[in-house]
Amino acid sequence: MNIVEEMITKGVSIRYELGVESLKDEEYRIECIHRAHTILCSIFNPEDDVTFIHRTFHDVKDKPTDKIRLKRFFRTQIKQLRSYTTSHWYEEPDDQMYIRQWAVDVKMKDIRIAYVIECIYNSDFARKPTSDGQIYLYNKRNGILFHMYDDRGCDVCSLDQNVLLPLYHLHRKWILDYDRYDIDQLFNEGLTGITETKEERELRQKLNDQKVTDSKMDLNIDNTSNVSHHFEIPTAHATKFAEEVSLTGFTVRQISEENKRTKFEVSKVEMITLIDYQTHLMSMYGKKYGAYTGWSYQQMKR
Repeated sequence: MNIVEEMITKGVSIRYELGVESLKDEEYRIECIHRAHTILCSIFNPEDDVTFIHRTFHDVKDKPTDKIRLKRFFRTQIKQLRSYTTSHWYEEPDDQMYIRQWAVDVKMKDIRIAYVIECIYNSDFARKPTSDGQIYLYNKRNGILFHMYDDRGCDVCSLDQNVLLPLYHLHRKWILDYDRYDIDQLFNEGLTGITETKEERELRQKLNDQKVTDSKMDLNIDNTSNVSHHFEIPTAHATKFAEEVSLTGFTVRQISEENKRTKFEVSKVEMITLIDYQTHLMSMYGKKYGAYTGWSYQQMKR
């Protein structure tokens, strides 16, 4: 089985957020590239043996091609380039698509990493240079597969979840908040053991739907907002609450302290269409440390 398919079907992964929605233009680009490079450097050493994988996706009606510009990604001449064609699948086979894959074994130091990251970043912005496909880096030493899928984020995969545990701790703040609850469960940390009943979920979603309806916001256009979540935490647990939530992509602010209760506001700039995962995540922190009292928003100017 191909290493990419093997990781997807049998492995575990951490998804990191690279592009931060609250940042714009050059600040967004700089932060995205910084995060990608930092995560890569924590996985690979210069002398590591790496399999560089490049994949392109095609309609079955397309004519197969052997033309691919890979030399530009390397500092040295590449040897023994391997290629093959396989059927396309995502969760299940797709007989209308196929994948063309090229792979080569190199030293990490021979890959132009800054250029690779730039090419992947540019892919969704119609800029040059671009990656012209999906790029995966497999570290033979530790068995970790790195895949920056575009400017939004990257996946770090392994067949052994213990190998990923140091990365979970090292870059915990950058874990994609949408997947944070599930990733915590994977490593038996954070919100592990904090659950939501069916009745709690239905009530939370009902309140979300009502608030969105009342907002009269058109969800078919840009609905990016500064979403604030509100908490009342026993003061005895306030420090631990603030410490753990600060390890997410949300901003934590203490509002007041009275009668041994501390009020917090936890905020993030994101689309209102993602409010369900936000309220689930925040309500779990509320259940762990005190009480989650709801959310408010301020729509960003377009």
